[in-house]
Amino acid sequence: MNSKSALLMNCFVTCVVSSFIFPCYEVQNNFVRYSSSIGQIAKDGGLFGVLLLCAGLYMFYNSLKNLKLKRLIENVPTSKMRSVAMGLVELKGKIEVSDKVLEDPFDKKKCVFWRVHIEERVKRGKHGRWITRHKAKGQVPFFISDESGSVLIKLEGANMDDVKRDSQYETALLFSDKLPLNVRNYCNKNRIRFRGLFGGKKRMRCRVTYLEPNNNIYVLGHARPLLQKEIKNSKSVTAAIEMVNNSVFIVSDKSEKELIEDRGGQFWVVPLGIIFSGLGLGLILNVFG
Repeated sequence: MNSKSALLMNCFVTCVVSSFIFPCYEVQNNFVRYSSSIGQIAKDGGLFGVLLLCAGLYMFYNSLKNLKLKRLIENVPTSKMRSVAMGLVELKGKIEVSDKVLEDPFDKKKCVFWRVHIEERVKRGKHGRWITRHKAKGQVPFFISDESGSVLIKLEGANMDDVKRDSQYETALLFSDKLPLNVRNYCNKNRIRFRGLFGGKKRMRCRVTYLEPNNNIYVLGHARPLLQKEIKNSKSVTAAIEMVNNSVFIVSDKSEKELIEDRGGQFWVVPLGIIFSGLGLGLILNVFG
């Protein structure tokens, strides 16, 4: 969906949902008139209004940010490594090892980046939720290469949220396999308890993500000239990319099409965020005004 289509769809969704605003405000006003005789309910209405306002503003801001990034990905042309210009560039190629290579702690794969996320399912009353018990990552500089040359990638500060998960290991309290030995060894080394009292199993979820040599990747970031210490007698390396002043810097093993589709599906959140914010503000003004 292009930008004009998204804009037209935004307008359509706003018009359709707006047809429900006036009835919502009428219900809201009836609620406030009733709650004015009951102080506690009025306070609850004000709290609900604050929650609606905050949720609407967050949805509006986050969806606009994603749509802006979507347009940026669409509009920046893909460069060849040999002809990379200094400034914002888009690159597509394969990972090549620079000096060092890592090993992910779960699957023992050779990689240039890994990330581990370990959670425990904790029950609160009738409900439960996943609680993060441990997060860690490792990364080293590497090259992205095509048939024309290579560019040095330094991952410090990069947005790695769009790297696909490679493995997930999960246990239940009953009738589930044990965690693999490598995962158990990692938990023991980092003092993460995966057993309950008396040696019983906890419900755990362990996920790992990594980038391996020869993986196809997508990079959007700011290129700069190589420093003298980075050249290392390699004529094929033409530039380096790293974080610059909190600017955009995305590294992903998804395709450009996947990245655009992931963000393009959120166009309807913008008018929804405006509506939530308006309803929340209306409740606040009616309760406390």
